[in-house]
Amino acid sequence: MKTLVINGSARPKGHTSQMVQLFLDTLGGEYEIIDAYRVQNIAPCTDCRYCWHKKECQIKDGMQEIYQKLEAADNLVLASPMYFHSVTGKMKILLDRFQVYWAGHVRNDMPEHPLRKGAILMVGGASSFPNQFLGGELVLKNLLSDLSAECLGQVCLPNSDHDSLGIRPDIAQQVIALAKKMKAANGE
Repeated sequence: MKTLVINGSARPKGHTSQMVQLFLDTLGGEYEIIDAYRVQNIAPCTDCRYCWHKKECQIKDGMQEIYQKLEAADNLVLASPMYFHSVTGKMKILLDRFQVYWAGHVRNDMPEHPLRKGAILMVGGASSFPNQFLGGELVLKNLLSDLSAECLGQVCLPNSDHDSLGIRPDIAQQVIALAKKMKAANGE
């Protein structure tokens, strides 16, 4: 079982990374983490629409390797703190380059069934409030769908300016439960 994680956190040891590590420790198997803040040589999407005609991106850069990793993955985990109610800017640059997969709607070559399992982990600094994670949820759930990943669920940690997984064992248990759900969905 191979898992690809895209982590949009600027802080390598912050709350988002801690959630990712707990998830991966529970899930097991092979994994690779794409760190949006430290990945090199990724240009933003230019909306050239090349991918509307071919299942590839005209921009030849570090995304080519990420596309290959996605194609080999059984699982995809999207993790990000929320900056102004959505994913971080560095993560958004990566996500926009998955336009190649969305364009399958235009090319009429989208897979009929999900090819992999997906999960979402989000962190918000503010105290919990209604719809705090809605912007990120919309972006990330739709991305999973376009990447042919069945979304198995999401876990959100609000109030991270004051709370952590250590203070919120209920959130840690949700992360563990979601990882176990993914493991079971892969027949393990």
